Amino acid sequence: MTQLYVEKMNIPSVDFNGESTLPSISENLRLTFMQDEFELGEEDELFVNYGMVEYGFPYKAQDNYTRKLQDREQVTVVLENEYLRATFLPQFGGKLHSLFDKAAGKELLFVNSVVRPCHLGVRNAWMSGGVEWNCGYVGHNAFTCDWMHTARTKLPDGTPVLRFYQYERIRGIVYQMDFFLPEGSRLLFVRTKIVNPQFKVVPMYWWSNIAAPDVPGNRVIVPVTNTFTARDSHPVKIAVPEYNGIDITYPLNNIISIDYFWNIPTKERKFICQVDANGYGLVQTSTKRLKGRKLFVWGNSAGGDRWKNFLTADDASGSYNEIQAGIAKTQYECLPMPPKTVWEWVEAYGAIQTDPKRAHGDWESAKQEAASCLDSLISEEELELMLQATKPMAKSPAEEILFRADGWGALEQERRRRAGEESMCDYLDFGALSSEQMPWLSLLEQGTIGVYDPSEPPVSYMCQPEWTERLKQAVREKDQDNWFAWLQLGLNTFIEKDYERAETMLEKSLSLSCSPWALYALSILYRDMGAHQKEVFNMLKAYEMRPHDVSLAKQTLRCLYENRRFDDLKRVYESMPENLREEPRCKVYYGFALTDGGDIAGAEKILYQDGGILIPDIRECETITLDLWYAVEEKKAQLAGKVFDRASANPPRFADFRMFENVQWLNGGQIIRD
Repeated sequence: MTQLYVEKMNIPSVDFNGESTLPSISENLRLTFMQDEFELGEEDELFVNYGMVEYGFPYKAQDNYTRKLQDREQVTVVLENEYLRATFLPQFGGKLHSLFDKAAGKELLFVNSVVRPCHLGVRNAWMSGGVEWNCGYVGHNAFTCDWMHTARTKLPDGTPVLRFYQYERIRGIVYQMDFFLPEGSRLLFVRTKIVNPQFKVVPMYWWSNIAAPDVPGNRVIVPVTNTFTARDSHPVKIAVPEYNGIDITYPLNNIISIDYFWNIPTKERKFICQVDANGYGLVQTSTKRLKGRKLFVWGNSAGGDRWKNFLTADDASGSYNEIQAGIAKTQYECLPMPPKTVWEWVEAYGAIQTDPKRAHGDWESAKQEAASCLDSLISEEELELMLQATKPMAKSPAEEILFRADGWGALEQERRRRAGEESMCDYLDFGALSSEQMPWLSLLEQGTIGVYDPSEPPVSYMCQPEWTERLKQAVREKDQDNWFAWLQLGLNTFIEKDYERAETMLEKSLSLSCSPWALYALSILYRDMGAHQKEVFNMLKAYEMRPHDVSLAKQTLRCLYENRRFDDLKRVYESMPENLREEPRCKVYYGFALTDGGDIAGAEKILYQDGGILIPDIRECETITLDLWYAVEEKKAQLAGKVFDRASANPPRFADFRMFENVQWLNGGQIIRD
């Protein structure tokens, strides 16, 4: 008999320390491919660069976490039958934390033993392990480290169903996942649907990211003969399985961090599996809507290993790779989702046992073996029939709400009601409004966004066109002299890259009441316009208004560092409260100022503290600690009258997060440089 139950799990976790006080406008999230050349064929039909999102706005960043682990109870929801036990984390985007094969006594996923995020997500925080669900736009989405609405329902035969759902504010869509594990089933099923309730086309993205254990002998099997990948930021198509002497279907053969987007032919079954040397492993399959599959590896290099370990416990390797499934062929693109449309599909996850000789034999035999073993678990036709049979359940109200998330879906329902628009997903309970939604409820009901203290961080932001129009009306009427309304309108206009009008609106906000939030927004606006003197001036003024604000402190020192204003950086850092001077990122910026001034001993004290300084929210591809080490070594060489050669240098492991070091390309393929 299948069970669905809630329990607590003790997992060592960091303290997230809330959200940033600043609007998410400083980090450019856009990944642009194929800027100057095109290396694909006309038949490939990729929507390259379509629908890219540049900012996490209106969400607030989760960037104040530490690296210190403490035992904490985390909520879990479990689905279990006689063959599988699936454990979910509703407070982390509904992540499938563990999928345990009870029959074999083996874990099918890479299970992270800790909650230790790093800066890889749209809102900064992201953590490795399990299966995560990314909806809306390229990247690890806004709910990677946040709550999902969580409910319980059931299939007609009484099989319990675990439901996660959310309203996503950047795209203005609803996504829903219904998980079930029927009695006697060796597969966990998830029925996913995305609802576009708007009268406009929306760029849409979905990828299910599966962290799989990375052990010697693992092979990834997909029904393909070629794959898309990127070289020098340009998509290219290469043959499978061998590429320049390397069998890329074995993850550990790949030296550098790389993505392979397997180009599954239209008529082939959609699946991906990873099996070990004995032919055992994890299989994922789906109905036809989810047509893309991917392999991501951190790379068999010092930098890749550093990242894997950095994301988990200090004494763990954290070694894994990702096999993924998406609605598009690649992650270089979104797909245009028509107005008033629902996209839905079913995925299945479970153990697969293949004949190891065939699975690790020639590529055609491996594909045939994996497909045959999958068919014995469930056929493609059965999965498509399941999609149709479960449609009534997916459109029915839940029987019980287990956990509530935010109130943004409830606000959108209220906006639609007052605008005379059709309600979205009436069967979903989006809960009640909270303090975050109050300015916008006031704008709906009273035509004013309300009165707020300019010295306190804005409670929330919105950038939906309907709210922008209401803000425009408000500043013409009741909010003519409201600094908060002009700030919100200025931010929305900045997001649209209408810099001249945004500047006017933010200046208007400052003229009504000087706030660090408008000064900060102006600073970022001037940075993007290339007016760096104004950028620095406004950032310094913003920090002076809130010298105890950690978010402003980090952004101010970053601004001074990027503009090479080292004297100002040193002055500001040394005037900061002690708790801010202890922030690792602030310390590293200060280290550059000390190095520039010739205080090598002071810079090295920062660099090597506690065995090597670690920045909790170091960003993927960021090399700031390595850059500080290089700066120190170059300064030492300069003072000694010597020449420092970066190419032959051997940086300390703690500082080096590069995933491409000691690697060069040969005829488009990767090799180790001697």
